Amino acid sequence: MFQIQSRPRFLARTLLPFAVAACVALSLAPAAQAATFKVKAHFPNHTPVVNRKWPLVIDVTRGRERLSGSVRYEFLYAGSVVSHQPGHRFKDGVYRDAMKFPADSLGEPLTLRVIVTVPHLGTEHVDWAVHSRR
Repeated sequence: MFQIQSRPRFLARTLLPFAVAACVALSLAPAAQAATFKVKAHFPNHTPVVNRKWPLVIDVTRGRERLSGSVRYEFLYAGSVVSHQPGHRFKDGVYRDAMKFPADSLGEPLTLRVIVTVPHLGTEHVDWAVHSRR
C-alpha cells in the first residue's frame, strides 16, 4: 500500500540539515573574527627606570596589510586594573611612544596592557610585566 508522507516529517528531513548548517555557521562567525589582526609589541626590557623615557613600538598587521587604529594603556596590579592611560592614533601599522614611570611605581610588580583598536576589526591587547627601578 502506498503511504503519503506527513508534511512535518518531510520538512524535518529536508530542512533540518540546512538549519543545522546555518546555526553552525552563525556560531562560528564571531570566533573567526576574534583574531582578525596581529599585534606585536617591542619593549626594551621589563625594568624601566623611574622618570626616564622607556620606548615602545607596536606593529599591527593583518597578513601583509599594515593597519591603522588607536592605542590605549592599562596598568594592572595583581590582576586588577589600577590605572587607565590614553594613547594615540596610529597609521600604517606602526605605533611609537615613550613612557615615563613615576616614582610611585618603584619596585611594584605591574603589568602593562597595551590595548589596540582597529575600526571594523575589533580590539586586541598585549600584556607585559614591568618592575620599575632607579
